[in-house]
Amino acid sequence: MASVPTSTTRRRLPLVGRRAFQFVTALNVFALSLIVVSGGVVRLSGSGLGCPTWPQCGDGSFTPHSEYALHGAIEFGNRVVGLVVGAVVLITPIMALRLRSGRRRDLTLLSFGLWLGYLGQAVLGGITVLTKLNPVTVAAHFLLSMVLLWNAVVLDRRARQGAGPVTPAVAPALLWLARLLVVVSAGVLVLGTVVTGTGPHSGDSEHPARFGFDIVNVSQLHADGAMLLTGLVAAMAFAVRITAAPAAARRDSLTLVAVVIAQAGLGFAQYFLGVPCGLVALHMTGATIMWVVALRLWLAMVARPALATAAG
Repeated sequence: MASVPTSTTRRRLPLVGRRAFQFVTALNVFALSLIVVSGGVVRLSGSGLGCPTWPQCGDGSFTPHSEYALHGAIEFGNRVVGLVVGAVVLITPIMALRLRSGRRRDLTLLSFGLWLGYLGQAVLGGITVLTKLNPVTVAAHFLLSMVLLWNAVVLDRRARQGAGPVTPAVAPALLWLARLLVVVSAGVLVLGTVVTGTGPHSGDSEHPARFGFDIVNVSQLHADGAMLLTGLVAAMAFAVRITAAPAAARRDSLTLVAVVIAQAGLGFAQYFLGVPCGLVALHMTGATIMWVVALRLWLAMVARPALATAAG
């Protein structure tokens, strides 16, 4: 008589090495940054309703109809990028559960956090289409991407550290400055969505939906926030060089200085040149990079135990 497979004889997924998991966590950061940029291209090209239905791209088809032309192709391309991101996000918690070095609660929770965030993005994307690109839902779509990036950056950092208590690697004042820098960065991102939702690039070239704010006033408010952020970044770059700070914090502070200066130049240029699409795309890309580097700088201010060298 044939034996019945038991739970101990069933085939299980192979164990995952440390380096493979670290590669996937870094890939999450890259992929989630890429989807922000591709979403920006959709908006700036007026292709937000290039696929007028969701999840299909038109009635009865998941691919764009010929009558949707270039706008449909751009929106469909963004959805394809979203599926690739989803595949990366999908395998991350599975790998976290099968780590050769042992399952870790922090890595597992952060990995499943990416799952939840991605599902939220899918739902919010559908709502954005159904509401005909209402600026509130469009802004929420971008800001949720920033939350997902926060999750991914923290996960990538934790995957390169051991389990155990966190200890400050800098003086308390410097740690608080890093936290304030992240908060102000988030505020600048929120103000940026208000400016974009008030300006000319609505995502729909035929029936734009906009906030009813004065573009000059909201642009000035955004510029004020950016100037505050620039001052904090300059203070941070100076502080990490006159106090004991990790080498990673010093490197990231210099990177952040360069990114913020470039962002300020792009912001003023696009305002005085009438908000051309190319500069807006660069500004959005820079905002994403700024956010990632600001988070990395904040995380570099604390230390955790090193990974065991025997872990695969």
